[in-house]
Amino acid sequence: MGGGLVGRVAEVAALDELRAGAARGEGALALLTGEPGIGKTAVLEEAVSRAAGMAVLTGRASPDEGAPAFWPWLRLLMSDVDGITPALLTLADEGEPAAMARFRAIGDVVHALRTAATRAPLLLVLEDLHWADPASLILLSALARELSGSRILVLGTSRTDLDLPDATVLPLAPWDVAAVATYLDGLAATPAHGTWPPVVHRLGGGNPLYTRELGRLLVREGRLGRPAGDIDLPDGLRLLVGRRTTHLSPACQELLGVAAAFGAEIDAAVITSAHEKAIAEAVEAGVLVDDPWAPARLRFGHELVRQACYAGLSRDARIAVHARIADALAEAGAGPAEIARHRVRAAAGPASQKDAADACVAAARHATEALDHGEAVRWLTRALENAPSVETRLERAGAAYRDGQLDLAVADCEAVVDEAGAPAALVIRGLGGLGGPLAPRLLRLCERALALGLDEAGRAQVLAQYAFLIAEMHDAPRAEPISREAMALAERSGHPGALVAAIHARHELIDPMRDVGEVLELARRGVELAGPSGQPDAELWSRTWRLDARLCLGDLAGFDAECTRLAELVDRLGWPVARWHLLRARAARQQLAGRFAEAAATAVEARDLALRAQDTSASLLLTAFEGGLSILTGENPHWPEDLAAMSMRFPSVPIGVAQLGRIAMEMGERELAAERVTELRGILPRLPVDGRRPFIVLTAGEVAAWVGDLDLATECYRLGLPYAGRYLNSMSACYGAADRLLGSIAAAVGAPDAARHLADAIEMEERLGSAPFVALAQITYARLLRATDHKQARTLAGRALATARRLGMSKIAEEAAELAGDDLLTARERQIAALVASGLSNRAVAERLVLSERTVETHVRNILAKLSLTGRAELRGSSQYQH
Repeated sequence: MGGGLVGRVAEVAALDELRAGAARGEGALALLTGEPGIGKTAVLEEAVSRAAGMAVLTGRASPDEGAPAFWPWLRLLMSDVDGITPALLTLADEGEPAAMARFRAIGDVVHALRTAATRAPLLLVLEDLHWADPASLILLSALARELSGSRILVLGTSRTDLDLPDATVLPLAPWDVAAVATYLDGLAATPAHGTWPPVVHRLGGGNPLYTRELGRLLVREGRLGRPAGDIDLPDGLRLLVGRRTTHLSPACQELLGVAAAFGAEIDAAVITSAHEKAIAEAVEAGVLVDDPWAPARLRFGHELVRQACYAGLSRDARIAVHARIADALAEAGAGPAEIARHRVRAAAGPASQKDAADACVAAARHATEALDHGEAVRWLTRALENAPSVETRLERAGAAYRDGQLDLAVADCEAVVDEAGAPAALVIRGLGGLGGPLAPRLLRLCERALALGLDEAGRAQVLAQYAFLIAEMHDAPRAEPISREAMALAERSGHPGALVAAIHARHELIDPMRDVGEVLELARRGVELAGPSGQPDAELWSRTWRLDARLCLGDLAGFDAECTRLAELVDRLGWPVARWHLLRARAARQQLAGRFAEAAATAVEARDLALRAQDTSASLLLTAFEGGLSILTGENPHWPEDLAAMSMRFPSVPIGVAQLGRIAMEMGERELAAERVTELRGILPRLPVDGRRPFIVLTAGEVAAWVGDLDLATECYRLGLPYAGRYLNSMSACYGAADRLLGSIAAAVGAPDAARHLADAIEMEERLGSAPFVALAQITYARLLRATDHKQARTLAGRALATARRLGMSKIAEEAAELAGDDLLTARERQIAALVASGLSNRAVAERLVLSERTVETHVRNILAKLSLTGRAELRGSSQYQH
């Protein structure tokens, strides 16, 4: 350990061990935490000095307002390491939403760092993470999850604890008296008098920074070697620093005031011309330090020193310094945010406030170009504080909307409508797709905007949003004509943006199973308008509509062709949300083909991708997909045993109630299913016409029939009849031919067409070529025929059994085995037949049933003999009987 480091043996040893592990491919993240001045940087520097053979990359977060997103990473990526460059964090990409661009950039950085570490181990140093922006911490967390198996060691410092579960946290405690004595003994040629360490420890609290300042004061006054006495202790660090800098020249002290106002990092080129000698003096005194990796930048030796120097400026001096810095930065062509920060702090009258507002608007627009909409909102808020205007408020409404600050966006729109009228419609018509708790306010805002004089394109876009909101509030009959009016106006205007908005609103108000032809036409137009409207997302959602429509129609050839087109779009856009849709499509296709393990893995991959992109609906969508899988496999590893607890996290909306009812039915929880049926009884009369309606109606019917609510089941059967001949399949979940569900409900309520529905379902699934759903339809029909046509029931069950056994559908295989031989086999034989059909060996069956293996073999021979009488040989298809 270096001679200058005191009292940190354990921490340095821990970092040595982590560094050695990283060299072996066991990457890690370590975080040094503690109060200001505790010595985090000193420990860090010691660790870096011992990192021979590692490429060291450094970055530091900034406390300055206006520091761009990813600031410490941008500094760290300015390196000579191949493939490591700040360009990896370039976010601006025309048409790409901010969250998607940020997710892509984070992935690029993680991949580049892991790749670079394969050539030489990396030590990444990130200081002052307590000031890091959220994007920087998200990137750090993402990298931490990928460190395993890499040769990367990340060392960070922070005054506060951070939410980094993968980090090894090393909190630095204050020095004890012995450590203070060790430090003081090293300050002069002769050891410190033994009475000073406890005094200095008491005064400085063991904080290394305070201890160093007190020690230097005692050395300058020549008192360290004499017995301790009274000390003219400053009230805080400001006076300590003042005593430290009083011996500096007036020019140097003036420089330190300017440098303190400049910020955490000082551009030497901007202040060198007037303060060249003073800079050298400050560096020599140790107040300012230069960065050996970037000589053009200076910084204070400690942030507390900078704060103390800044606090020493009078109000007039502070305002004047910031004005001078802003002018110098503007002349040097600095970034808009850096200039704006100083213009705001120099704003002390109407003229300077106008300058500050203009600079803030420029900084906001620069942030918008970089897709940092949250930063744009902050700068526009500063602009409004200095010089309020309708234009700035309207611009902030748009930025807030893009950043997801919906309350602020709506509030700004309301204020603009109150103040200026028509211009607010420009933002309102951009709020398409919003609803939920904001729906009432947005409705009122749309109504006020519609009362203004809008052109056809503007009125079409506002009407489209109006229709969407009314439908969201469960008033589809009222929304329907409004959406049609929006479409007519958009058609007349010919405005691509108006047409896109009207198409989107129209899609929200149709039943995609009943009106699948209209869905395909809307999707065709959406794809065509994506380019002219400048909205590439229009092509994305149009292609997802096409995929769901092809599944509904049972057109797998068309679905596969559309998947290929979507894959090409994903490659072109590079958006995570586009890849998410592609993964969902692939999972659905794998399920239909009976590749259940692949389907489940792909669905989980899609969920994880969406969660990393901060889509909170991803987990519920995975639950929906697994519900479709479970009716085929009989398994769902992600459903908890406590279904009542699960109900607490389901949304109390119709689709959530129906989904929970189906899960309860699948798990045999009749009481909980009955509770959901009661809720669904109240929901159905006001159920809107939209994409969720088919699943809710058919699921409500099945669950109601299962719990014995035949009145509700009969009503659901009536509502579901228009879906006959369609498939309840989508990228969200696949449940097979609607006729199978209609047949099950019809059988429960005694409707005459139950057999026809189920026969049609078998024919539809065979035409589709989905073996698992063929088997499900066959076993459902066999269940109905069991009491009236034993022979046909056994034939269907036998066919279902062969498919179920081949695809590993154990639940269906068990029921099919029973139905296939229930008039021939004993109870024990049916039990053994089901286990063998599921793929178990004779030995495994014997162990399961606590029988001898010879007894099981005898039963199997009897089963095979009995089944041969009916011309079926389901068990012979098992691998152990093929000889």
